[in-house]
Amino acid sequence: MTSPDYVWDKMYVAIDCLCGPGSFVDRLEDATISSLVRLDEDDLTGELAEDLKFILGWTKNNIIDGKIQKPPDEFDRKKLIEKMLHVMLETHLMK
Repeated sequence: MTSPDYVWDKMYVAIDCLCGPGSFVDRLEDATISSLVRLDEDDLTGELAEDLKFILGWTKNNIIDGKIQKPPDEFDRKKLIEKMLHVMLETHLMK
């Protein structure tokens, strides 16, 4: 299991990428390559582990050769961002 500080740092970088220019898919690819590929589903426990599993399902486990294979629809996009923010906030509180 990775430290909460490490997970927080990777979420921060990923969220920063999502706030950049370009299409959502381009930003999601950037967030994945720049940060999220370094995380594993077992890096957190409990509810946060479930959130991380969802996040990695749309990112690390959904990218081949730098390209997102299935972009999230509007509902899953909102849920993905909410879970990323939740993981970042909760891991920050663990410090």
